[in-house]
Amino acid sequence: MKNQKIGLDIDGVIADFAMAWHLLHSDVPARPDRYDYDPLMGQRFKAMKAAGTLNDFFLSIKPLLKPEDIPFTPECYVTARPIDSKISAMWIFMHGFPEKKVHTVGHVKSKVDVMLEAGINTFVDDYYGNFKELNDAGITTYLYSAPWNREYDVGHLRLNTLSELPLLS
Repeated sequence: MKNQKIGLDIDGVIADFAMAWHLLHSDVPARPDRYDYDPLMGQRFKAMKAAGTLNDFFLSIKPLLKPEDIPFTPECYVTARPIDSKISAMWIFMHGFPEKKVHTVGHVKSKVDVMLEAGINTFVDDYYGNFKELNDAGITTYLYSAPWNREYDVGHLRLNTLSELPLLS
């Protein structure tokens, strides 16, 4: 474990983005069965940003788990949220999660570059696309179970809780 540098995704791993989005937009499911469940999400983000409500939305998201449910201290968080890293760091602080650097890649940059730069060799993500890309780049990535990724058989690389991380056994 001493050589492991573990990174965590935020939304879908420690933050319940899907439920918060559903509460804001009742036309989208609370527990979607696919990752790209809202084709209007990009437009909605732009409208929220223009209205000055985007940061408040992300700060209002409830956690999916408690800080004590993380049996290790992550090296950092890496997210595709369309907001400044400072807002995500504030959310992490507000909910008592380990205060570590937040890297924001948005939807145009790859998480691979950030991982390699930060020396992260283990990551947990809920999005299969990131899971595949990171593992293909040699970064051991675990798929955190969510309704939108259950169709993928990833064997021992699936986690239902962070305590299942093999490095902790």
